[in-house]
Amino acid sequence: MSTPPLPPIPELRTGDAVFDSYAQSLDSNAPLLGHLVLYSIFEGRVTREDLVTWFRDLGLDEDLLPPPLRQADVFERVTGPNGVRVTYPLEDPRATGPASRTRRRRRKELEPTATLMVRHVRRDGGQIVRHVVREVRDEQRTKLKYDPNLAVCTFCRDHSEGSAEGAGNLTIEANSTAIAKLPAAEQTTVREMLAAIELRYQHGCAYMTSDGLRKIIRQYVEHLSAIRIRPTGGVYFVHRQHASDLGALRDLVGRFGSDSSFVRVPIPDQDEMREMVIKAFTTSAKDELDRLAEDIAAAQRARRFDEAVKLHARFTAVQEATTKHSALLSTSLDDTRAALELVKVQLGGLLVADGGEDD
Repeated sequence: MSTPPLPPIPELRTGDAVFDSYAQSLDSNAPLLGHLVLYSIFEGRVTREDLVTWFRDLGLDEDLLPPPLRQADVFERVTGPNGVRVTYPLEDPRATGPASRTRRRRRKELEPTATLMVRHVRRDGGQIVRHVVREVRDEQRTKLKYDPNLAVCTFCRDHSEGSAEGAGNLTIEANSTAIAKLPAAEQTTVREMLAAIELRYQHGCAYMTSDGLRKIIRQYVEHLSAIRIRPTGGVYFVHRQHASDLGALRDLVGRFGSDSSFVRVPIPDQDEMREMVIKAFTTSAKDELDRLAEDIAAAQRARRFDEAVKLHARFTAVQEATTKHSALLSTSLDDTRAALELVKVQLGGLLVADGGEDD
């Protein structure tokens, strides 16, 4: 019996109901090769305890659960380079945020601005200490002035018996004298920033971040021997043998809330679709083998023979993926195997050189 023609693929927008109708039409009309997987994850109020319960409810592999949240990691994130930071014009300290900056750029105005940021001071076995700093930049963008210590943010490690790894507490000590020297509006902005640090720390200690949730889904999908259809990720092919796992992941993401979505687009077992998946795999494998060959050559030149084990593990991962996808897609993947042989010879040279080194 001939395979029905493939319906036109709709615009790929995660969270759109059009995916479900597309899936239903393909599920009933064509033999299945696998699914294209797309997902969008947004931050909600998901605890690690929620994840443990949901993994068990849905029959997902608990070995792929994230480790418990570490309060030290939360402190590092909230007070780090991508943490709380506020920029505002000096003449209007209440005009903060992207919308204000966009308006100023549109007017092409140059005006003195201040930025409140957190800077690392020291770290030891008992504490991590960081200061809230005020940086003022003049309207010509040529001079900077600093107030180096508007507040001290300290993470005190908990070394008591039975405490979890990375446990501890945040304390924020405002430098009232330094803050009082600022204009009243700026004083308010500074205190709001300190409150934001506290709030984001408490939230981070209780709930998973969107990046954390996204990492869980990405790692689980890749655990299912997924093939990246788009080099930058975000769109994967997963073979039909994992259809039940994808259904469970879809249910899991549905529990995240906050408009998070996980979409499975059925791919019919047709020549054109099979060729698309094979090309995506061979392209990805070639890119990894090219990087691996460059890294092996660099290790040989620098005589860094201690890297041989890691390089061999990367080679083995590509080799195993090639064997597995060759079987699943009923194809030889000859080009990839030929590239593997070349890298294998190169890697063998590094291993032989390592064995020949004098102690």
